[in-house]
Amino acid sequence: MRTIRKVVAGLGVLAVAAPALAAEGGGASLIDPRFGTMFWTTVTFLILAVLLGRFAWKPLLGALAQREQSIASTIEQARKDRETAQALLAQHRELLEQARRERAEAVAAGQRDADRLKAEILEKAREQRDQILKQTDAQVAAAVLEARSDLRTAAVELAIGAAERLLARNLDDAAQRRLVEEYVADLEKRSASLRS
Repeated sequence: MRTIRKVVAGLGVLAVAAPALAAEGGGASLIDPRFGTMFWTTVTFLILAVLLGRFAWKPLLGALAQREQSIASTIEQARKDRETAQALLAQHRELLEQARRERAEAVAAGQRDADRLKAEILEKAREQRDQILKQTDAQVAAAVLEARSDLRTAAVELAIGAAERLLARNLDDAAQRRLVEEYVADLEKRSASLRS
């Protein structure tokens, strides 16, 4: 800001001094080539060029160079950001695909585990069923043997009872027939009660 004021002040001095210098030359025209006019015009131009070069063009050129560098660095940063974004996008897509694969593998593993567990449960149920059937068959067989034994015992007791009755009575054929029929009826009743 200070340098701009100095430049403006210097130009103002030259502007004020130029007419005075021209008046010294005897009111000559600017078109007439005179050494004094040419000298002072050249000096003024050189001073103005130096002042502008030092205080105006250098800062302007520096600002332009700085702006150009800023734009170039912004473009470079944008390129780097775009490359980073593309790399992150590719990484994101890869992670997403990996997550999909892992999810599919987890679902498949879960299905395999569920199938294996189902097979194990079915196998255990079959084993328990077979074991229960064996126990039931054994119980039924034992009950049948016990019923047969009871039936034999009852038949023997009835036969003995009938024999005692026959021996105790000396009966005729009709009485013996009636006694045997009673014995058979009694035997049927006992066998029916054992079955139920």
